[in-house]
Amino acid sequence: MVNAAYAACEPLREFPMLGAQRPQFARGLRVVFSGRYAIYYISDDVSVIVVRVLHGSRDAAAIAEHGGFVGEA
Repeated sequence: MVNAAYAACEPLREFPMLGAQRPQFARGLRVVFSGRYAIYYISDDVSVIVVRVLHGSRDAAAIAEHGGFVGEA
């Protein structure tokens, strides 16, 4: 699973805006997918920071409501 997640994130080194935006969860938050997992990240001019990795069955909106993405962006 870790290798697959790493492979899903590899293109972000060149194309950090590749992931779908998730501003409803946190400012600047984006997501890419690896199998059944959602990889949430933020990026700036020099880095990509993975904020959270969630299984697809988890309720990301509920996690966001409880502060699960606050402070990352």
